[in-house]
Amino acid sequence: MIFTEVTQLNYQKANGHEYIWNTGESAKCLLAGAILGSSVIRVRFIRGTQLDESRYQLAATGAGEATPGTLPYHSWMVAKGDEQWPNYFSEAEARTVLEPYLQGFAISPTSMRLTRPLASEERIYGLGERTGSMDKRGQAFPVWNIDPHKGHDEHTVNMYTSIPFYLGLTVDDGRAYGVLIDHTGRVEMDIGKTNEAQVSMTVQGDSLIAYFFAGPTPADVMMQYTELTGRMPLPPLWAIGYHQCRWGYMNAQEVQQVATEMRKRNHPCDAIWLDIDYMNGYRDFTWDAERFPRPEQLTEYLHAQGMRLVTIIDPGVKIDEKYFVYQQGMEEDYFCRYKDGELFEGNVWPGACVFPDFSESRVRTWWGNLYQGLLDQGVEGVWNDMNEPALTNMMIVDEPVPALESNTMPDNVLHRAGGDQPEGPDGPPELHKFFHNAYGMQMARASYEGLQRLWPGSRPFVLTRSGTGGVQRYAAIWTGDNWSRWEDILMAIPMCLNLGMSGIAFVGVDIGGFWEACNGELLVRFAQLGALLPFCRNHSAKDNPDQEPWTFGEPFESAYRTAIETRYRLLPYLYSLFHQAATSGAPVIRPLYYHYPQDEQAASVEDEFLVGDTLLSAPIYQEGVISKSVYLPAGIWLDYWSGAEYPGAGWSDIEAPLEHWPLFIRSNSILPSGPVMQFTGQYPTDPLTFTCYMAIDGLASYTLYEDDGSTLTYQSGTFAQTSISCLEDFVTVEIEEQFNNYRPQREEYEIIIHVGGRTLQQKVKAGQGKIVIRL
Repeated sequence: MIFTEVTQLNYQKANGHEYIWNTGESAKCLLAGAILGSSVIRVRFIRGTQLDESRYQLAATGAGEATPGTLPYHSWMVAKGDEQWPNYFSEAEARTVLEPYLQGFAISPTSMRLTRPLASEERIYGLGERTGSMDKRGQAFPVWNIDPHKGHDEHTVNMYTSIPFYLGLTVDDGRAYGVLIDHTGRVEMDIGKTNEAQVSMTVQGDSLIAYFFAGPTPADVMMQYTELTGRMPLPPLWAIGYHQCRWGYMNAQEVQQVATEMRKRNHPCDAIWLDIDYMNGYRDFTWDAERFPRPEQLTEYLHAQGMRLVTIIDPGVKIDEKYFVYQQGMEEDYFCRYKDGELFEGNVWPGACVFPDFSESRVRTWWGNLYQGLLDQGVEGVWNDMNEPALTNMMIVDEPVPALESNTMPDNVLHRAGGDQPEGPDGPPELHKFFHNAYGMQMARASYEGLQRLWPGSRPFVLTRSGTGGVQRYAAIWTGDNWSRWEDILMAIPMCLNLGMSGIAFVGVDIGGFWEACNGELLVRFAQLGALLPFCRNHSAKDNPDQEPWTFGEPFESAYRTAIETRYRLLPYLYSLFHQAATSGAPVIRPLYYHYPQDEQAASVEDEFLVGDTLLSAPIYQEGVISKSVYLPAGIWLDYWSGAEYPGAGWSDIEAPLEHWPLFIRSNSILPSGPVMQFTGQYPTDPLTFTCYMAIDGLASYTLYEDDGSTLTYQSGTFAQTSISCLEDFVTVEIEEQFNNYRPQREEYEIIIHVGGRTLQQKVKAGQGKIVIRL
């Protein structure tokens, strides 16, 4: 493909929030630059010499904005309009700021390209869900969602959630920046593979839209990126608990038995999930009347055990004239069609299917309202799967089917979007090749917004397999169909970290592995990984051996229980991290470079992660291993289990018996915790324990966030914050409680201080407003 480089820039004019340059006769393009706030730059590279003066409305995010903003183009990813950013620059200043970002553009007859320089010491992170190393430098791949059927390994090129956003980090000075290509079709990334000194990003079509985030720290980049693309809403508290799932819970009695066993054996659990076998012939929004005859009784039983029920919903709608979803969709023309009007059909679990066109608001509204029946029957969460969209012949046995030419929707399907209202939030019609990566996100959006309407005032919970930039506004993500193999524990860590550094804070893996047979030791080590991931769920495939927590007996069951109980003890800390993610875009789990960007060794560590800024987890991922060499960043670190101190800025050999994994607490930090519960909200977090881990001449401070865990009142300021500080030299603790129309049910705090080889402990009455303690 021959590209013409942009070498000439002629400034034309200011146009609203944008400043326009033309590129002369050789390229015949326009470059439209905008400065959003003080740290975000947008450049639109547009084929042709005429500027579209239209304004396109953004979708409401559901986070309480009075009016959604607008852009000079349509976007599925962006959540904040131009007029919602402050303007700090005069025209002359803006031109000076923008001109360095107008370099590196090129055009061909069918494509547009942006090339950016790569420093010799630069690392590249983010880019959504990808296997392999965390640093993507030296790789080339398309950003294109796909179902890598039958699992994935470190060589898998494409996965379920692709995001054309990367964070660059130069470890010599710790400076970070970000780049987003706002394009939901295929983006060809070449990250120093063809030319080690540059990143190139190529898209098909007549425009390339790039956003640049100035940083300069990784935390700054994430704040800037999520201010643009949106942040996750706080999930219901139960969604942060432990979840038990199986493709193969075949009837209500089996589900009840699993729930009963969980409680009998004291395994904390907040939800049980149903895969496709609960449906009538794999038809969405139906139940198999023989195997699940009374869904309401099942959910009532689970509720009595403190558990919720979550059910799977796929986008493929079975072609069946007697099936109400198919009937409604055909009557209202809700399904995807080719450009010539022919209905698109593809095979999934039920056989021949049609697919909702989630680019249309009316279709999303219809789909979201279909959840009413499930909600009435007591279902409380939604799991959207196969929404890349994926096609498969795997389960079809009762009808002849042709071989699949592709396992996703063809490029020439036409999404109607806004139709004759192209400036609305759905935008103009577009071919699937330009919409593809947004399909799963818009299905998740339909589900999320449907739950919002049907359950006003409550927090929806949606898990999606597929998404792209901005999906965090609607759903959590898990990494799909992994294997019951040791290497999958290791592979999961950089995958989840890069998803977090792509704006998706609520992420997890299938504990135990989805495909193949697990064993006791592997299951325990998987659980120790999952215990501190934001999303914590055990899930496995049909016809595989069981892998419930008790399956392999002792000592594995007790070790599994210890891992999950650790999560429940730390729920006050984890929930506060979710609040951070919802307000600042900070991921819940973080690569070491996030807080130590100038530590070259930390930037290379891919088998450990930080949980917030206080905990460091280093899961075990090799069979029979009972010790591990762990890198600890600068400072003093304390073993979570023993309290032993270890120096930072180096490696330490750490014992890791089956029941424990290497887990550390940063010195001069305060860690909140509560009693172990069998489910979130079983009883108040009372006492709430604040453990202060103090070094010599140390000062530690922390702010705990709490709310009711279920409603949206936190968005209007109904929450509590408890600030605590600890000064080592006088062993002084100050607690300040702030109640904003919400007061936690709590009688006392327990204060534990580890300092100078001593442990000091005291209980104090809660609810006093301000408390000063000297131990």
